Amino acid sequence: MVHQRTSGHRKPFVALILALGGFVAQTQLTHRVLTVMNYNRPFFVIYVTQSVFTASVLVHLVYLAITTKSPISSLCKGLKITIAKRLHSSKSLQRIRFPCIRFLLITLTLTAGFTTPTLLWGVGISLSSASDVTVIWNTNAFFAYLISVTVLGHQHQHSKFAAVLLATMGVVLVVYGGAEPGNSVLHHRRLPSRSVGDLFALLASVLYAGYQLFYDGFIELPLTSPQGLDNFSSESTPLMEPEELEEYKDAIYPSPYGLESSFWTSMIGLCTMSLLWAAFPALQSLGIEHFGLPTDPPTVLAILGAAMSGATFMTGTMMLLASWGAVTTSVTTLLTTVLVFLTDLLLGAAISVWSIIGAATIAAAFVMLLLADNSPALVHATQESNV
Repeated sequence: MVHQRTSGHRKPFVALILALGGFVAQTQLTHRVLTVMNYNRPFFVIYVTQSVFTASVLVHLVYLAITTKSPISSLCKGLKITIAKRLHSSKSLQRIRFPCIRFLLITLTLTAGFTTPTLLWGVGISLSSASDVTVIWNTNAFFAYLISVTVLGHQHQHSKFAAVLLATMGVVLVVYGGAEPGNSVLHHRRLPSRSVGDLFALLASVLYAGYQLFYDGFIELPLTSPQGLDNFSSESTPLMEPEELEEYKDAIYPSPYGLESSFWTSMIGLCTMSLLWAAFPALQSLGIEHFGLPTDPPTVLAILGAAMSGATFMTGTMMLLASWGAVTTSVTTLLTTVLVFLTDLLLGAAISVWSIIGAATIAAAFVMLLLADNSPALVHATQESNV
């Protein structure tokens, strides 16, 4: 018997909390490692952070096994069906075959699509001011909308476009209207190579918008209907082997909310860990970054904390992409600017009225975008809260 799970309408907001909290913690810890602790090896920190992504699906499976009492084997079987069905051009499930070549290509594409803009962001922030790079990076919401309309042919919505512009303006107000340089993680010294760094940040922003749209288009809608599984029989599906029917009869399908996103996050981490280590000798020989493991325990703990926070942020973001789409998710991530601003405030940084206005503008744009998108999640969450 195949068990069915529904995602629920509040769970995307849980993913939102994970994404926002993970980003803020990662930002603060990474900044502390690279500056206060003087461990200026950004590539190594990025490598460790993305390698920790590998544990995402394992942690999710253990969590589901504990909270739902579901066998991990049944969860894994359902996940295999979900991924196989996602990768096949045909959505029929007459035979559960895993397309390994397509799976490898998708994994490599997702890894390159996420890692490339991340590295470009790191280069940009080392050449320009962090305030410039923060604003330029957060324009990915605008580029995501622009690409979705002009390239992918999605319908233009004036209200959604206005929300994207409003959120971008809010980021500018928070970053440039906030604390004085040196008091905040959003500010950094200005160097002569600022324009070059800004160019890297702009390219990173465009590529990251493209990555979000690729994943959004690949995932399409969540697989919420067990098409064909309830009717598996040797008569109705003559191509299905009896052994295969027996093997998957206890599969939990569709997979619980977010498990597929956790799986792809883990694949990005595994691919990063397996391939990106080869860049260390090249960076060493070119004098760009000298490899060296941290020696003092506080730095080690801070790097591990940043890595786990980054994995939380990435998993939550991937869940939001599958739930709300690229444009809404990209604007949602702009809320991280507000939270970083608030944590800086708690750490003693000075603020201005413009920063407060900017933070409120981003929050208003987020709500405006959800309403413009007619998000069922928002409607149902509101209804449930009133019950």
